[in-house]
Amino acid sequence: MSLDPRPIIARFYWQARRLSRVLWVRVALYTALAFLAALSAELFDGYIPDGPKDRFTQATTLPILTVLANGMLAVVTFSLGVMVSSHRTLADQSTPRIHRLLAEDSETQTVLATFLGAFVFALTSLILFRAGYYSESAAVIVFGATVFVVAAIVVSLVRWIGQLSRIGSLAYALDQAETAAERALSRARDVPQLGGVARSGDSPPDGPHVDIPAPASGYVAHIDIEELQTLAKDRDARIYVRHLPGARVLRGQPVGWITGDQGGDAPSRCFVVSENRTIQDDPTYALAILREAASKALSPGINDQGTAVEVIARLERLLWNWSHPETDQPTPDPAFDRVYLPPLDTDALIIQAFRAIVRDGAGNAEVLLTMISVLCRLRACTTLHPEAAIDEVLRDIWDHAQQGLTTEREISRIRAALADAGLDV
Repeated sequence: MSLDPRPIIARFYWQARRLSRVLWVRVALYTALAFLAALSAELFDGYIPDGPKDRFTQATTLPILTVLANGMLAVVTFSLGVMVSSHRTLADQSTPRIHRLLAEDSETQTVLATFLGAFVFALTSLILFRAGYYSESAAVIVFGATVFVVAAIVVSLVRWIGQLSRIGSLAYALDQAETAAERALSRARDVPQLGGVARSGDSPPDGPHVDIPAPASGYVAHIDIEELQTLAKDRDARIYVRHLPGARVLRGQPVGWITGDQGGDAPSRCFVVSENRTIQDDPTYALAILREAASKALSPGINDQGTAVEVIARLERLLWNWSHPETDQPTPDPAFDRVYLPPLDTDALIIQAFRAIVRDGAGNAEVLLTMISVLCRLRACTTLHPEAAIDEVLRDIWDHAQQGLTTEREISRIRAALADAGLDV
């Protein structure tokens, strides 16, 4: 039986998307392009008219390349130092998980890659000039490429100056986390169950079935649901997925089931398991990153209730906007009718977003009162149906308030607010 290349291509595409967000990959790509640009100048020798050869000579180009080679290395070193120090500071102020989001910032990556690419282009061109590789005609091409590189550097410097004014601020980190969470929630709303059919529970299906074992231990990062649909259609079967992305699994444990005596090994390759959770298809983790920033702000070493209140407001905005999209769209029909997945646990979103903040803010009446007002407003979320989860968090507020607040007046304020929220305390 021939090997089907489709799951291999799908996994390669997913891995390529992940790699495109890694800093060194983008830098390496720009560096390779700069090196190839310097080498390819000689190929256009025959296309240069005689006029520019006398004006744009080696003597004209070499000083510019020397300035670029000397300056860009210092700029790259400085920029990397600023990026690393700011990321470390923000990780200390918010949560270490925020570093992964900041490291994937495409604007910062592009600026740094441009600086290093300019340095490599200038250094390579200098070496080739000194080695006698370039002809007089090629010097015209190198000069034109150098002008283009200088223009790219100017644009990148302007962007980098704007980036430096906010890259080290906590607001910048929270903006990045909120944007990533908004994207994850939007994907979960627009493509529920990743396009599959909703199923309740995580128990095996009735009738004959075979386990689909996890290929490795870690977190489910990606499910190639399109390939699962193809496998099920080819075998006239149904596939029942046990976990959405973000679940922790152990190698060999079932991540799903396929009906009938179908052999459980083949579908395993459709599940990508990673050492760390990824935010792309995991909105619960996206909210947890923001929540951790609030918990860190409420720690005794920082004691910044203003940041905690701001994070609570961001979480409220995310959940409200997710539940109330700008345009009302009907729930799409499942695109993959042979693959069954559990729906997103909306109660878990509420619990993940707010419970830990209640615990860490137990001694701060302002934080607890803000939390109560936010939860009361979120009761109206028609998509979430969060009544049970909100009641649970409200009861947590009362339990922690009794232990954390030091004055009877503050406890009375919390009791009154909870009574207005409909909780009998």
